Amino acid sequence: MSILTPTEAATVLRCEINDQNMLDLLPQVDAHIENATGWKWTEDEVINPTAKAAARMLLVQWHENPAQLGSESVLSFGLNAVLLQLKAEAVRLNELLELST
Repeated sequence: MSILTPTEAATVLRCEINDQNMLDLLPQVDAHIENATGWKWTEDEVINPTAKAAARMLLVQWHENPAQLGSESVLSFGLNAVLLQLKAEAVRLNELLELST
């Protein structure tokens, strides 16, 4: 499972659902967001809407300019802000997880 379904991603990019470039980017987007926030958003029963927003932003950025793929230094201010919000949420979720065990 990915943060964005292929249907959601295709809608955002206005491409076909079987676009190979898009399909190749989805796991990379998930991995980047997980690495940036410290939480596996793809394992949540319901995907956090902020994680979906970050995934949409990152997908568009990388799809439009593949040279930026994986580069932290060229992420937009808005995307960095969303990732920071997700990181704070991940800290909260990790604390709740620790309290429940």
